[in-house]
Amino acid sequence: MYAIEKELKILRQFISPKLMDDLKKWKCYSEDEILAAEKRLHVKLPVPIRDIYRHMADLLVTSGYLRPLELLHWEGRYLGFFLSPGEDSVVGIQKGKTSGELYMWEENDPKGISWEYLDNLETACEEGDEEGKRKAVAAYQKYWKRRNIPFIHAPLNVHKQDQGPWFNQHLEGYGLFLAIHSIQEWEGMAWHEHTGETTCLFSDFFPARFSKEYFQNIAERIQDDFKPLSDHPELMDLDDFPLRMAYVHKDLEALLILGLEPVCFMLLTKGVAERALLEKVQEQTGLAFHVGF
Repeated sequence: MYAIEKELKILRQFISPKLMDDLKKWKCYSEDEILAAEKRLHVKLPVPIRDIYRHMADLLVTSGYLRPLELLHWEGRYLGFFLSPGEDSVVGIQKGKTSGELYMWEENDPKGISWEYLDNLETACEEGDEEGKRKAVAAYQKYWKRRNIPFIHAPLNVHKQDQGPWFNQHLEGYGLFLAIHSIQEWEGMAWHEHTGETTCLFSDFFPARFSKEYFQNIAERIQDDFKPLSDHPELMDLDDFPLRMAYVHKDLEALLILGLEPVCFMLLTKGVAERALLEKVQEQTGLAFHVGF
């Protein structure tokens, strides 16, 4: 497994300041808090997960894709970290496995009781109610401790996470995908509220009919100025698709993200997009960039 601290720190630079207020409900976690969770769980958390909780937890928990550190719990031999986009499944690891392979399963919570405790924790966080947070966490952990009593429920229906190129099958790649996807979602929802700003731009839609060579040509044209977000190609690859999931500008001034479908590019900049940068990107991709769709 790879550490993904470098990639997460780059991504964090492109979370728009206008979105940061929405992330204050949750927080990123300290090393001491992670160590306390490891002691409670009797496990050393994988390096990529530690990186995510330290550098991207506020965004991913707010987006509904990451379980708060206080609520991590074993379910049999499985420890779930993520909630899969568009699914009712939990994604996590198997006890004793060190390969970073991910597994999916539906939690044994048929009445959805644990969600009530999560709601209580969320409310307490919003109100800054420390006692309320402690009570919600204690109730949640007590509930799952009881659910884990042997033979109280049927075995989990567990399978390896294998939902295609965007849903990377390994921990570090999947974590990066969720971070990128969350940033896309937030910016996609907020662009119409900030139509006068040029820190988030969308390209024209890709042609309705295109070939693999079309995207291969784009990949070759942008490589002088943009490099894949990660130095580990397998974390950014989309099977045999010529483009990677995300690219960062050589001067760290822009982030170029491939849409989930994909239907277009999203271009994020730290400040107002400079004309020279925008003209170069439009020349390299052959697509016009503009505010909104």
